[in-house]
Amino acid sequence: LMHVLCINDSSGQTQKWWFNFLSSLPADIKDIPKELKKWGATIPYNKNGYSDTIMFDREEDLSWFLLKWA
Repeated sequence: LMHVLCINDSSGQTQKWWFNFLSSLPADIKDIPKELKKWGATIPYNKNGYSDTIMFDREEDLSWFLLKWA
C-alpha cells in the first residue's frame, strides 16, 4: 500500500512544503528522486514526465516529511 502526497493542491497551487523541501537542497544537488528516496518516497515518471504526486512506502515517512517541511 502506497501513501500519496500531492505536490499541488486542489486549485493547482504548489504546496509550500514542496518549495521548502526544494530550497533546503544544496545548490549542487539536482537529483530530487535520490533525495526523496532517503524518505522512502518516489515521484512516478512516465512518457509525459514526472507526476505531481509523491508516493511514500510508509505513512510514517509521509507524516515526518510534512512535519519537517511544512
